[in-house]
Amino acid sequence: MPFSMSTDYFALFPLVIFAIVIAIFVRFYRRKDQLHAAELGKKPLFSDTCGGVVGWLNYKGPFIRVAVYPDFVVVSCDRQYYLPFGEIASIERRSFLFTKGYRIHHRNPQYPKRIEVWLGKQESFEAALAGKVTLV
Repeated sequence: MPFSMSTDYFALFPLVIFAIVIAIFVRFYRRKDQLHAAELGKKPLFSDTCGGVVGWLNYKGPFIRVAVYPDFVVVSCDRQYYLPFGEIASIERRSFLFTKGYRIHHRNPQYPKRIEVWLGKQESFEAALAGKVTLV
């Protein structure tokens, strides 16, 4: 009688799925730290990581980086959204249940219409934007 050893590959399926999900989260977390070309060699007036909504994607937790510079704002998640103050129509204060944040109304047709960030350091964000863009 020959010896046969069978392996149940379906038992490993949950582990493979778990590893893929973890890899996706790590990728999103690391992508937010990539700098736009306009940011290189500059120090931001304000920078914070947060959650928010970009397009139809809802980012929970620290998967979005918001940086305010003297001439522009960068929202970085799966890609970097460079918004000079001339392209920002207004920034609207928003609240949803216990979350407070900002919706950036911009004029760039190549970017998603909805860019919303839920910052923890709201006073610092507003101070960095003072006089540069309209807060509604």
